[in-house]
Amino acid sequence: MDPWTAIKPPRLRPGDTLGLVAPASPALEHSRIEKGVRYLESRGFRVKPGRYLQARDGFFAGTDAQRAADLNAMFRDPAVQGIFCLRGGYGSGRLLPLLDYTAIRRHPKIFVGFSDLTALQLGLLRRPGLVTFSGPLVAVEFARRIDPFTEEHFWRLLTSRSRVGSLPAPAYAHTLVPLQTGCAEGRLIAGNLAVILSLVGTRHLPDLRRALLVVEDVGEQLHRLDRMWTQLRLAGLLRQLAGLVFGSFTQCPPALPPTATASLDRIQREAAHWIPGPVVRGLPYGHRPHRITLPLGLAARLDTRRGRLEILESAVV
Repeated sequence: MDPWTAIKPPRLRPGDTLGLVAPASPALEHSRIEKGVRYLESRGFRVKPGRYLQARDGFFAGTDAQRAADLNAMFRDPAVQGIFCLRGGYGSGRLLPLLDYTAIRRHPKIFVGFSDLTALQLGLLRRPGLVTFSGPLVAVEFARRIDPFTEEHFWRLLTSRSRVGSLPAPAYAHTLVPLQTGCAEGRLIAGNLAVILSLVGTRHLPDLRRALLVVEDVGEQLHRLDRMWTQLRLAGLLRQLAGLVFGSFTQCPPALPPTATASLDRIQREAAHWIPGPVVRGLPYGHRPHRITLPLGLAARLDTRRGRLEILESAVV
């Protein structure tokens, strides 16, 4: 796949049908599914639950075969215009060998996921070349009172054919902080850092050459984060990037032993040294109430002088 091209899905319109799937862990409570569905219906959409949406198998939302069957069915169904995921958790990467990539290429649709769903999103970008959206989840953000900034940015991306432009930030958010200055263009790739690492060495990781990589994570100890950056460095992947953007790294406790002097700031600054282009932190993206939605696979520009991360094209057609 040409690193500057990707398959864009058709935009969403009121009255469209959204397929609801659970490719990873099940919803913690059935009431969260109901609340999320009611929210989508209040936005003017119809909702079609997957056949195995409420299946259970260990800590997965059904067997691998069942979860993959639901996802494949939604891509093949001509009545479905978008596919939304219940929640993250764990397990979506197990579905990558089971997906019908030919059908997905022939029937590109909006696919929304986050956190563990990073594995599917990277796999969909790597093989059929589908632009997907790292955004809110039905049984999480849509099941509660969603942050207005998060909500507005999400729906604008999925419904507007206009060039996305500079990614916004809430009025109460900090500006991007440069760790390494410069300006670079590349294909936007984003997601959970630990999940990205799980695909290194597989055929499901997109080409990172000249990519602008945006990462976030939650609940990882600092020494584990350092290990992840070391693995990316030793694999030769950091030198391939056009630029790097740190989103939120929440609930990341100090490294062991307790006497260690490591910090998140130090780990990020050391990682920045291995990037040939600009590096910033402070993007409102990650496990946080107010965050932007990122379209994976589009041409983007990171400019530290202007403090901007821009998407240079539309996300949908």
